[in-house]
Amino acid sequence: MCMEFWIGWFDHWGSERHVTTPYPQNVIDLDYMLQHGHFNIYMFHGGTNFGFMNGSNYNGSLMPDVTSYDYDAPLSEDGKITDKYRAFKETIGRYTDVPEIQLTTKTTQKAYGSFAVTKRVSLSATLVTISVPVHNSWPLSMEQLNQGYGYTLYRSVIQSDNQVFSFRLLDANDRALVFLDGKKELALYGRKLLEEHKVNWDIDASKPLDILMENMGRVNFGPYLNRQKKGIYGEVLLNNHTQSGWEHWTLPMDWNSLKNIDYSKEYDITQPSFYQIEFDVDECADTYLDMSGWGKGFVLLNDFQLGRFWDAGPQKTLYIPAPLLRNGTNYVTVFETEGISGSSITFTDSLNLGHTQK
Repeated sequence: MCMEFWIGWFDHWGSERHVTTPYPQNVIDLDYMLQHGHFNIYMFHGGTNFGFMNGSNYNGSLMPDVTSYDYDAPLSEDGKITDKYRAFKETIGRYTDVPEIQLTTKTTQKAYGSFAVTKRVSLSATLVTISVPVHNSWPLSMEQLNQGYGYTLYRSVIQSDNQVFSFRLLDANDRALVFLDGKKELALYGRKLLEEHKVNWDIDASKPLDILMENMGRVNFGPYLNRQKKGIYGEVLLNNHTQSGWEHWTLPMDWNSLKNIDYSKEYDITQPSFYQIEFDVDECADTYLDMSGWGKGFVLLNDFQLGRFWDAGPQKTLYIPAPLLRNGTNYVTVFETEGISGSSITFTDSLNLGHTQK
């Protein structure tokens, strides 16, 4: 019995191409198993890691899955019947009767076009309207803050009359953006997250130190299963000395908190920021959100956490099933962290997971 007959693979953020497998070879393997035993197709139907629900591999470094889990499956992420499906059906039909089934659900795809950003505000400006700080002498992990997913902002104040020449995090996952007095100083990810970093910070007055931590997805298997605390759960070292006195701002990025964003406050493109786009539809159909021109972050559609995007690729579009849309007015909320924002978003009529790799 083959419990996981792999007929595709998943993609990691930062990989060069969308991974696919040639179905003629899949058919040869399938035919062999039908001759000798039983099998379970993994995956038969591609899926979507909506919200922050993607997992991750670990092979010397963190390898988080993209939002799509299309997997080059016989039924694609958006439910389309593929050539691989037809070839599998023909092969299985040599060994048993495959009844013809009339599909009753009609799906349509629609390109709604482009819509301009209508509102903008920086995270720091609206922080107090979407989160409440938790004070502690040392940094607390997301889990200690009763938070499972999303981001956490850690804030402390570096006192005056200091020259800071080194910065280091002890025990932290997965990605950190470090700001001093509102200016981004470091972007740390993977192995670099825990290394010592040389800096040159002149502290001529008390200045806030902000560290925006992102949970990129928990490792699914292996020895790192028990090392999946997120955020900072060790110490922050400045000049090899512990920085104490921290505010923790939990940012799960759910609708309960984001409905309180105050777009009337200040916006700075260099800061992690929220963007709102309003658009109307008169017919709800499957569509695909193209985030070209944007850096890194996540998208909320109406009150639903849609998923992550990252210009590191390979994924280019986010799948939106028709039931997530509303007849009439819809709202997209984009949270972007790198200071790379577009002036609009575009809805297309096809899934784009990047260039394929056989």
